[in-house]
Amino acid sequence: MKVACIGSATIDVFVLLHNLQSFNYDKFTNQISFPLGSKIPLEEYKIALGGNACNVSVGLSRLGIQTSLVAEIGTDEFSKKIEKDLESERVITALTHNPQRNEHFNIILSYEGERTILEEKTPEGSSLNAPDSNPDLVYLTSVAGNWKEIYQNALSKNPNSIFAFNPGPRQIEEGTAEIINFLPKFEIIFLNLQEAQKIVGEELTDVKEVLSKLKSLGTKVIAITDGRNGSYCADSEGQFFKIASASGEKPIERTGAGDAYATGFLYGYINKENVKECMRYAAINANGVIKKIGAQEGLLTLEMLNQTKNRFSNLEAQLL
Repeated sequence: MKVACIGSATIDVFVLLHNLQSFNYDKFTNQISFPLGSKIPLEEYKIALGGNACNVSVGLSRLGIQTSLVAEIGTDEFSKKIEKDLESERVITALTHNPQRNEHFNIILSYEGERTILEEKTPEGSSLNAPDSNPDLVYLTSVAGNWKEIYQNALSKNPNSIFAFNPGPRQIEEGTAEIINFLPKFEIIFLNLQEAQKIVGEELTDVKEVLSKLKSLGTKVIAITDGRNGSYCADSEGQFFKIASASGEKPIERTGAGDAYATGFLYGYINKENVKECMRYAAINANGVIKKIGAQEGLLTLEMLNQTKNRFSNLEAQLL
């Protein structure tokens, strides 16, 4: 096994809002409102798999990397859908079935490429157990339950593995100090710019300063995404790079863009590419996702990635 992804698998329900006559949108406050008690026609919706670890496991599998997903799910019909869809994606599953929980749902309201996520409360308990298979790389992301214990178990059980880390909102909110303690144990960390600033101190606004601070905390490679502004990276030698987004087009729906970025980056890293090429793969893969609805439909296969990167031959990371 090349990669084990440890985290969550969810059901995402996307509700796409098209008809302005059905709701009120204030572009100055960027708020949408609905009158209580009304019935609003639902023009388009989609049910899809989600969850950070689930998205990355599917993305890497499509790129030809043997990947497993370690996650806790329920025993209901939606849990069975998760298993069936993962099987069709050739993801090896190491799923814990908890009959005490139903599947985790997110409701995503999408309008003009932006989204609001109505997130189901994360279960407090978790029986998730990290594997001890020592894959080439372990990808850790948001988990339910005692995340610090789960992370530490994963590190202890897989001493020969490289670790990549993408903390979820819960980890950022509950314990930046604990995250900082973990950073020397991770070879790669993926963050968006706002998350990175929260970890190092929101008073730091210059990206180079943020990268420098994170680098000083012990992680070898740092990747920071910044939406349409592209992304930034610090490599193992301490050089800083920036790459533009792959396309200037407005996204159709951007859920999962960060996971797609991590997928492309890890594919390059596993194949011993330099950081600049990893960033290129990452940007191209993320561009595929934001052109589709949901976090997984636009994830590229290896054949698609090879074809697409020729179209983006001018996309190249530059020294920051």
